Amino acid sequence: MAKKNAKKDAEGEKGAAVVKDEGEGNEAEEAEDEIAEGRREPMQVEIGDFVKVKQMLDESTVSAVLTLDYDENHYWDNVKLLLMVVACAFAMVAQFYPMPFPESRPLLGICCAAYFVASTVLQGIVTYIEQDTIMLTHAKNRQTAEKEGLRIRTAFPRFQYDYTVVVEKAETKNGPSVSQTYLITKYFTEDGWFDAEGFEEDVTKQVQQFEAKKFNKTL
Repeated sequence: MAKKNAKKDAEGEKGAAVVKDEGEGNEAEEAEDEIAEGRREPMQVEIGDFVKVKQMLDESTVSAVLTLDYDENHYWDNVKLLLMVVACAFAMVAQFYPMPFPESRPLLGICCAAYFVASTVLQGIVTYIEQDTIMLTHAKNRQTAEKEGLRIRTAFPRFQYDYTVVVEKAETKNGPSVSQTYLITKYFTEDGWFDAEGFEEDVTKQVQQFEAKKFNKTL
């Protein structure tokens, strides 16, 4: 009798193990299906790290705009990269050019001056041209009647929870725009989990409002 009960218990444990393995297999398959469907893994950040929070919000804002068939305009990014390459080239010449000192003084002076000029121009682009811009785009589909793309600007003051997104035309200064302030506690949990899809959906609606010319700010 005892042997029969032990045998039944063993079979029950084996069956439970099979069910558990099948359940784990189903969970793995569901996870693979989610990845196949393009669902993104949830992102987590320390809420007190304002720099990281803004970076995450900026990236999601750019992602939302790109889903509306806009192509990003990298003109100023390319200009900055070119200036950095030029500055580095002059720095390398000053460091490694095979000319003994003090004969190399004129060369060092030229290289230092060129490096200073390139760095100054680079800083000027960041300070006076880009300012708070995180993205410039070409015209939608590059085939519409609108010749200008979009300029996306953001602001996230330290020690505050208001993230502001401004959508305006790329080349028109002080023109009509759509400005929207988002309370980040709506998209972040207390543990720092970020609802990227919900946030991007709201940003998409804001861009569509601009496309419909329903401006809320006209200078």
